[in-house]
Amino acid sequence: MKVLGNVHLSAKGALSLLSAPIILAACSSSSASTASPPSNQPVTITLSGWTSSPVEAQLLTKDLAGFSKKYPYIHVNYRPISGSGSNYESVLRTRFVAGDAPDVIYVNNGGESSTFMANNDLIPLNSYIKSTNFSIKDFYSSSLSLFEKGGKIYGIPKDQSPLALFYNTAMFAKAGITHPPTTWAQLAADAKLLTNPSQHVYGLINSVQEPRWAEFLYQAGGGVMNSSMTKFTLTSPASVKGYTYFVDLYKNGYATVPTTVGATWGGQAFGMGKAAMVLSGNWLIPFLNQTYPSIHFNTAVLPSGPANNLSLTFPVAYGITKDSKHPNAAWKLVSYLTSQSGMTRWMKLGLALPTRQSLVSLPYYKQHPVTQGLLSQLPHSIAWTFPPGFVQFSSTTMVDQTTLAIENKETPKQALINMQNGGQAILSSNNG
Repeated sequence: MKVLGNVHLSAKGALSLLSAPIILAACSSSSASTASPPSNQPVTITLSGWTSSPVEAQLLTKDLAGFSKKYPYIHVNYRPISGSGSNYESVLRTRFVAGDAPDVIYVNNGGESSTFMANNDLIPLNSYIKSTNFSIKDFYSSSLSLFEKGGKIYGIPKDQSPLALFYNTAMFAKAGITHPPTTWAQLAADAKLLTNPSQHVYGLINSVQEPRWAEFLYQAGGGVMNSSMTKFTLTSPASVKGYTYFVDLYKNGYATVPTTVGATWGGQAFGMGKAAMVLSGNWLIPFLNQTYPSIHFNTAVLPSGPANNLSLTFPVAYGITKDSKHPNAAWKLVSYLTSQSGMTRWMKLGLALPTRQSLVSLPYYKQHPVTQGLLSQLPHSIAWTFPPGFVQFSSTTMVDQTTLAIENKETPKQALINMQNGGQAILSSNNG
């Protein structure tokens, strides 16, 4: 798995989330700091993050129940923040300014990690890692490094998932398609064959957010930014080629956005039976199993472009905020959830893939073969990341420009030129 510069809108295109707190009990660290009460006294900490779907909140609540049994004197208020991407970061920025941020938060490897580390919103975890002998050797270095700065570790990766191809096996069989597409040409041909506008059924349904088209740039040999994230590469010939292929799927009518069929995101459109294919991550599996159990589906690696079949992967970490009054208790929670046993439990809930290398071969995955496409995609993936200052840009300008392109209101190349000019201006401003 590689790490390259990238610009991205949101971690998982989340749905509306639960807002009421879920309170769980748990026990204080015996090595509590002076800011924490003695170990035999109860403390309360808050955990906040987004969820890829309501199913994620249910699964995390289930996992936290085990923490409450092991540590009955630390009370965990689980309070997910509605939305993801710019909304999630905006809410946390407001909380940081007010000095009342949650104790433990999800940290994306994109703009959130770089922004929060640059602003000193997270505390370094090195001393906690050392004092509790918490081994970090098992983590993918490409995941852990995204939450490191100046030799200090600011987050412990909890999970990840690359985007892979989800396909409706019943639709494929009915159309006489015997296997998922493996090339761009096959993807376009299959999408055309599977599209029936009169039935509001399309070969591919995905939003036009950056992570749903960036992989096509990489597959053509291009990219969004250079590896040092100092220059945009959107207008290189390879990037234009990949982006044009993506746009043409929509312009030709073989792909559409979720709202066309009354869905809020691609996974929902897939579950509704309106999309034969969707590009999504492992988080879609429990959502489909619980919300649309009658859908028959499988996963596969992304079709290859002229250069490769690279995808994006999204490591997410737990970080402890500077506002935490009980960092030792917070570390208890983080280390519990990201330990080998903790991550094994989380993986068995079926939401994501591990950031620990030793867990990729879990028997669970052999028992759930639908995950094989995602596991096979993981070595051919790019960890999504970008410098501070781009969350709002990607959620507005990049989406707007791509919308204009798929609606044939401007050329794909002009859309990329506009995005590159705007993005480069932000880079210059940040560096000025």
